[in-house]
Formats: sequence, C-alpha cells, structure tokens
Amino acid sequence: MKSEFAQSTATESFLRSVEREAAVLPADRRGELLADLAEHIHVALAERPGQEQAVLAELGDPRAIVGTALESVPAADRLPNPSGAVKALRVLLWVSLVIAAIAVVGIALGDYDLPVYVEVLTLLPVLATAVHVFFLRPGRPVLRVTLTVTTAVWVLGVIVNLLHGAPGAVVGALVGVAILVLLHQRSTRAWLAGATAE
Repeated sequence: MKSEFAQSTATESFLRSVEREAAVLPADRRGELLADLAEHIHVALAERPGQEQAVLAELGDPRAIVGTALESVPAADRLPNPSGAVKALRVLLWVSLVIAAIAVVGIALGDYDLPVYVEVLTLLPVLATAVHVFFLRPGRPVLRVTLTVTTAVWVLGVIVNLLHGAPGAVVGALVGVAILVLLHQRSTRAWLAGATAE
C-alpha cells in the first residue's frame, strides 16, 4: 500500500493492517478508504507533531474501521472472507516458498546430482508458485490459472525427481497436489474470482 505522503513505520503498519482487513471491500472502495486514512493521518500529524501513536489510537481498531466502511457497501458488492481452504492454501504456499529456498541453496551448492533440465523443471515452477503467496488476494481469477499451471508443472518435476531416486521429493509432491486440490475448492474459486459464494 503506497501513499503520496511519507509515512513512518507505525503508520505503514497501521495502514497495512487496515488493508488486510479491507480485503472484503471492492478494490475502488478499499483504495479510497486507505487514501482517506493516509491523508487524515498526514493532516493530523501536521497539526500535532510527535503524536503519531495518539492519532493512530484515535482512529481505532483496523477491523472496526473496515466494519464501518463495509456498512455502506451493498452485500452483492462485498468480496467473500477467506475460507478455511484459502487459509490452508496460504500456508501451503509459504511451505512451497521454503521448499524453493532449500532447492535454490541445494542447486547452488551442487548437492543435487540431477540433470540440469530436471533441476529447472523442479525449481522454476515452485519459485513461480511461491511468488504467488505475495499476490494472493480476492478477485484475481488469473492468479488461480497461473497457480494451477505452475503447480502442475512442479508436481511433474517432483515426480521426475522421485523416478531419479530423490525420496525427499515426496513432500513436494504432497504439497503440490494439496495446492491443486485447494485451488479447485468452491470457496477458494469464489474468493479468487471476487464473487460471493452461494
């Protein structure tokens, strides 16, 4: 979340918290809310220098701020809250990020005695999949497509690793299959499409 005003760490942290809570708001309303808050904080600090914590405290809890903003948004325009499947997907994406980091280190150190094409087949898709952890937001249908493709290629690469006698690849295969299953859960599809689940 960026603002035209210079922000301290405390203000940035506050606005990020509001942004996370505001995931249920339409993108334009979310942007408007964050811009209004940033401007309010900027003006308040210009009038009361050195009282940032007091200004942020007066604004209240991010969840309450978003709750108030949500009251003015028609139910049909609200984005669904992350379901259990979406939360599990986030966890698995973080796991894949760790696996990617381990793979990068292993390949850099030459610990993986595998053909180069196998290393690339395994590494690039998992890196692409892991990157998505930072972009997992409601209303991004393209994300689900790209995640599905990269994860499917990753699983194929992991299977090749297994055939080359890499027993540790079992973990990657299980994580990849779980991500694919979660991506196609109805609640996850609705969340990524930005439509209220029926």
